[in-house]
This record gives sequence, C-alpha cells and structure tokens, in this order.
Amino acid sequence: MAEKLDDKAAATKDADKKTDAQKRAEKLLKFLGDRSEDRGVMADLRCALVEGKRHRAWPYLGYVGGIGDKYSERAVQTIAGLYATHPNAIHEGDFGAMCRKLLGDEERKKLDTAEGVGPITRRFQHLLAAEGEEIFDRIVRFVLRAKTEEIPVNYMELFEKLHYWQWPDSADRVRAEWARSFWTPAAEEEAEA
Repeated sequence: MAEKLDDKAAATKDADKKTDAQKRAEKLLKFLGDRSEDRGVMADLRCALVEGKRHRAWPYLGYVGGIGDKYSERAVQTIAGLYATHPNAIHEGDFGAMCRKLLGDEERKKLDTAEGVGPITRRFQHLLAAEGEEIFDRIVRFVLRAKTEEIPVNYMELFEKLHYWQWPDSADRVRAEWARSFWTPAAEEEAEA
C-alpha cells in the first residue's frame, strides 16, 4: 500500500515538473490524435497553414488556444496543420535528427566527411537562421518534405521547441540542440566504436 502511495506521489511530482509548453503540447497532441480518423476535421485543420483559410480551423483550434496571431497561437496552428497533413508521429528524436533523415546518400557522405554541404544542409542552415516567426514557414517546408519521404515527426518535441524559439536565448539553445543532432551523429558513432 505504501509502495502505491510512493508511486502516486512520484507521478504527481513528475506532473508538477512539466513545463507549460509540455502540458500544452500534450493537450494539443491528444486532441489531434483523438480526431486523426475524422477526415473532415483534418481537412479543416490543414487550413491552419494557409493564412486566408485559417478561419476554417478555428472551431477546433479554439479548444487548444490556437486562434489569433500571437506567437504561441501560431505555434499551435502550425503543429495542428502539420499533424493534419502528415500524422506520422513518433515520440523520440528531435527535429535536427528528423532533418538528417532527409539527406540523400551523396549529401550524407559529404556531411559525414566534412567535404561540403548539399541542398538539405543549406536549407537546414537557413532554418536555424530564422528569427522569431520566420521559423514557422521554414518548419512547414521540412515537414512537408518528410511527408513525401514517409519520415515520422516528433510533434511533441517540435511544439516545445517552437514555444521556446520566441525568446532569443532559448532559440539559441534550440538551434544548438538541433544542430548537434543534424551534424554530429556520425562523429558520435565513431567515438563509441
């Protein structure tokens, strides 16, 4: 009995540790997951990615705080629209690692041997250079590319990182995390061997 109470207390303590971004991400992704089979809802949510059609997504986005033009609302709109477009989600890895999976064999070889950069790498550098709300459109392009190559996306991590992107110091930390995931996997694998 005492063991169950300790487990319950630990779970409550972990829940208290969750950041606002994590709580919002969980609520949003639960909402999206529960409606993923409803083609009409998904069609309306895809409209969140098109400025002139966002109003079609508002009946659903209102529940998860996605109506408006504030940064946090744009993050909700972007994730909802992307999930509705490409619902192939995972719960591991970060956006930098997902972008690395987009590399072709030739570009990956160049990257792993530090012999130059290719088109995906340049686009990734462009994404990392985004300031403020510029990040949304650049994220959309990468996720649409991931859809064409059937690469899953960690929407939970992506939402949390988009949330932090609005503050310059936090954005710099996100940039560094994604850059490490994109550029250093081969070096880490060699060090382990």
